Amino acid sequence: MVWVDPFDEMRRMQREMDRMFSDVLRRPEMQSNFGSESGWREPLADMWETDDAVFVTLELPGVSKDDIKLNITENQLEVSVDFHKEEKEEKSGYKRFERQYRGFYRAVSLPAKVIPDKAEATYKNGVLEIKLPKAEKKKGVQVKVK
Repeated sequence: MVWVDPFDEMRRMQREMDRMFSDVLRRPEMQSNFGSESGWREPLADMWETDDAVFVTLELPGVSKDDIKLNITENQLEVSVDFHKEEKEEKSGYKRFERQYRGFYRAVSLPAKVIPDKAEATYKNGVLEIKLPKAEKKKGVQVKVK
């Protein structure tokens, strides 16, 4: 009989649920569309880990760092951006009003437990980089068999 780690199975199920929900959110009827260039989009992302931390980079072009919202738990990162822009032009004979609404959303399951309070984020040239320090693993106790 082959032993299967139940936590591996739970992680697999979590990844599958994340994929299913992200597929639903990408459907046109679930998106907030205010024109061909707007609506919620899923930014491109890269993730890697070292012994000490998990790193995530996301491409968020054309937004201000003040519009970026991060929600971090010990096993998930959620990034959202809600961008609104209005332009008004008034000349003799006509008025022009333009409104732009755009947004980005991405939820990522992390490969290891992290310490949310110690996360660091920088935004430069349309790229958001997040460093998430890993939580220390508790060391096991050795017990002598009598």
